[in-house]
Amino acid sequence: MWARLLLAAILAMASVTAGAESASDRLRLLAAAAGQGRPLLRIGLDSGHRILISSDRPYRVVDPATGLPVWKDSFAGETAWVAEGGPVGEPARVFRVQVGSFTSTEAAEASRARLERELGVPGIVSRNPDRGSWRVRMGAAAERETLLPLLQKAREAGLDAAWISEEPKEARGGVTLRVVDASYDSRTVPAGRVAVVPEPGARLRVEGKPYRGVIEIRLTASGTVRAIDWVELEGYLLGVVPSELGPEVWPRLEALEAQAVAARTYAWRHLGQFEEEGFDLCATPRCQVYGGSAAEHPLSDRAVAATRGEILTFEGKPISAMYTATCGGHTEDASEIFPEEAAPYLSGVPCRAEAEALSAIEVRLEGEPVRQAVAENGDDVTRDWALLGVAGVLERSGPGADPRSPAGAREIAAWTGSLAVLAGIPKPAPFGQEVRTLGGAAADLMLALGWEPRGSVLLSPEDLSPLLRDAEALALPDRERRALAYLASIGALRPFPDGSFRPAGAPTAARLAPVLARIADAYDAFGLRDAVVAGGTDGRIRLAQGKGTLTLAVSSSAVLFALSGGRAVPAPRLALRPGDRVRFRTGADGKVDFLEIRGPVKGASDDRMAAVYSWEVRRTREELEETIDRKLGVGRLESLTVLRRGKSGRVVELKVTGASGSATVKGFDIRSLLDLRESLVVVEPQRDRSGSLTAVVFAGKGWGHGVGLCQVGAYGMAIRGSGYREILAHYYRGARIETLPPGAAGSP
Repeated sequence: MWARLLLAAILAMASVTAGAESASDRLRLLAAAAGQGRPLLRIGLDSGHRILISSDRPYRVVDPATGLPVWKDSFAGETAWVAEGGPVGEPARVFRVQVGSFTSTEAAEASRARLERELGVPGIVSRNPDRGSWRVRMGAAAERETLLPLLQKAREAGLDAAWISEEPKEARGGVTLRVVDASYDSRTVPAGRVAVVPEPGARLRVEGKPYRGVIEIRLTASGTVRAIDWVELEGYLLGVVPSELGPEVWPRLEALEAQAVAARTYAWRHLGQFEEEGFDLCATPRCQVYGGSAAEHPLSDRAVAATRGEILTFEGKPISAMYTATCGGHTEDASEIFPEEAAPYLSGVPCRAEAEALSAIEVRLEGEPVRQAVAENGDDVTRDWALLGVAGVLERSGPGADPRSPAGAREIAAWTGSLAVLAGIPKPAPFGQEVRTLGGAAADLMLALGWEPRGSVLLSPEDLSPLLRDAEALALPDRERRALAYLASIGALRPFPDGSFRPAGAPTAARLAPVLARIADAYDAFGLRDAVVAGGTDGRIRLAQGKGTLTLAVSSSAVLFALSGGRAVPAPRLALRPGDRVRFRTGADGKVDFLEIRGPVKGASDDRMAAVYSWEVRRTREELEETIDRKLGVGRLESLTVLRRGKSGRVVELKVTGASGSATVKGFDIRSLLDLRESLVVVEPQRDRSGSLTAVVFAGKGWGHGVGLCQVGAYGMAIRGSGYREILAHYYRGARIETLPPGAAGSP
């Protein structure tokens, strides 16, 4: 039935197209008949020697030129689409010398003609779909080394930025498209292009991944087969937004809404970007990451629906809505990274609140002064001591509140009894004898809280010596030796600076505090929760947890800890900013009684919570040469010299010097050449005694190209209360939000 309805729909729509349609027109009709709306996008998916298509329900395969079935009325299960006669592995490559990139075909053609005369080799002008520019490339060779003399000649002619490019070589003739069905029958498809149409409501899978819409299968110029998803714009965004800004990691609706508008604008602006290859956009970070139906998430679905049809414009035209993962605190002018994308709305901006606003959004908390607790081995255990006190395991006042007080049988019995109640584990049996040594205290604690089997079952006799490395500890009775070894293995007991545990000494309360805290953590007995500060005022704090937000009062007797040098530091007065990560607990009255800043602390920018906000990587000379010499042909690497930085501090011009010459690299090519997360880096060379380069250390910030919207920065702005319109206005200065008209045309 569905097949007849589909064909009827195609014929009905065909009647309004005045007869003759192109193959693209018919694909639009097929996609519409499969439940798609307008506008339609063509998304280039996988390509290779073979593509697998499947669905849980029957699907049709039709010739897009005629709308008629190919071979069978319908297919079930999996079909394989093979480029018969094409390359089985990677397509053959051709190498050329790229000498320039231009914003118009006229300028590119003029440069090509001039360089053909000067260099004595033919050149080509080709469109760069990534940037919408035209590049000039000279010569052609099957081997990179063959082009080194031409590269040197180009540099002598003043083309310092020339480099060797490689691109797929067009396949020879004779490649055909063959389909193999689930029963291994096969047939050649003469047209070399088909449309795979699902049942209404069903999804087609490409290489096992489900997608909305109609899937086109076609042969490429390099002799491979490619899958193209014909999908309605809003349906496409459902698979893009969560792939670009994961809702589980960055669960703020306002940030996802900003991402949805940016992604919709990018798609609208770049319709036909890869027209020569038969699609609009790719599905990778080269364009926008598109994960298909499998990537969809309820929160990002809401963001797409809430901003339906909205795009960003400047002077009445869609902007080039570039975005980057995390900008390291400041975005960069597009003119410095992608000169052809230069625009007022792509100027570098700080990824933080303005100076006046920073003090206004600070959350100031006041708690109780915390007494420092230092164990006899010199370890500062103040944080564990304070947390145990707040939780009621240790006393907060009176004689027992002194960290230096001895830890006897009575004290250990009281501590373990309180801890057992918190942890929901059996109450300890009464202690039968006095505790006089660290070894005895460790064994009694393990026994009282039911941890003794951990030492006997999880440790073998051979484990004890490498864990303790202390003759006195190894001479203890087996029960005490195993208890010490296990607690040392989990970091609950640390040795003195000389490596000894001094197990015969009488322990203080401070010495055992980390043991009690570690056992409590194992049972989540403290009830600690992680959150991100969203704001607060007058003794109350607003915290973001997952997709929600809660507001809590802070107890006047709360213990507060900052983070300095990687260590928890008591802070009776604590200043927090939206975006700070904290760990906290609440008491019986529902008020916060313990709060600590979680590390690492990375300044004040909105994207500081990204794992790659700051990073460091070391590359040996040989590792760098693998890429550098392949593209630039400068021989043994001698130096990397920063010639110029942009307003954000990014390296925008770099001189690369080798034994065979030098070259100047600019903009985005720097990051690509050095294989770095970002170009916001400090370059630190290492040399041997003779002065030869041995390695380079790159200390950097951020991940991406650094232009446009900062995705993690958008999350940070959302945390501190900004809506998606404010986020977009910050990163795209001067751009306006407009709504596409219903049913707007736009597919090629």
